[in-house]
Amino acid sequence: MAAARRADFTTNTVMKSPVTWLLIIVNVALYIVVSVQGGTFLHAAVDSQLLNDTVLVPYMLGFGEYWRLLTSGFMHFGLLHIAFNMYALWVLGRDVEMALGSARFCVLYILSLLAGSATVVWYADPDSATAGASGAIFGLLGAELIVVLALKAKVSGIITVIVLNVVIGVAQPGISIQAHLGGFVVGFLVAGAFIFVPRWVAAIRQRHNTGGGVVYDPQTGEQLPAYVTSKQVNAWGWGTTAIIAIAIMIALVAGVDKMQQLVSTAGEVLSPTVTV
Repeated sequence: MAAARRADFTTNTVMKSPVTWLLIIVNVALYIVVSVQGGTFLHAAVDSQLLNDTVLVPYMLGFGEYWRLLTSGFMHFGLLHIAFNMYALWVLGRDVEMALGSARFCVLYILSLLAGSATVVWYADPDSATAGASGAIFGLLGAELIVVLALKAKVSGIITVIVLNVVIGVAQPGISIQAHLGGFVVGFLVAGAFIFVPRWVAAIRQRHNTGGGVVYDPQTGEQLPAYVTSKQVNAWGWGTTAIIAIAIMIALVAGVDKMQQLVSTAGEVLSPTVTV
């Protein structure tokens, strides 16, 4: 019986959401490395060189440390921080990945992470140190809302979770509401691009041919749907997502330029304050 349960877990959960589990493994592995370097597993390992070199300090982007925009999403300040985020990733990630597929899920996760970094660069203090998967996880929360809407299920549950997280983010000091907001908006938009844009395109193209005219049956005169492949329709979802990705890249480049100007003006390294 136990062996059957393990096999069922592997088939229904791990195999259907491999990217989610890979992300959890990577985050936990990096936390262990940081904890060993810093000499503590419970609290922020402030003595860890890896942590200090990878968290997002907007000001440091002015010195060319661009990798922080991505690596900060895999760093965590303490055991409670990573435990909460990995539980949220486990809950939301499996649902969203099974709904979108692994490739779309991976793109959504990374874009949400980068969007969170972009909002931190633009709206947080330049000397703030931000880390954690929460920006990407809020992207999954936005995607989950899209999935619920697509299924025409009750949205009260997911709305309650979103509101509670917003309240906690505002009320609790040390939480990067900027990263959460940026991740949520992009996760919502990307999931909408993958789910609703293809539906809208398919519906439109069922009524019109590629030349814009209506297709009629030559015998009866009735309007006919134009033939359209799933590949053609899905291309619109990826194309819309590409536009979102370009907008994020533009925001990141402009944010980096802003930090470079700040560095050239100040000419010194600031002491970072921690946010998660």
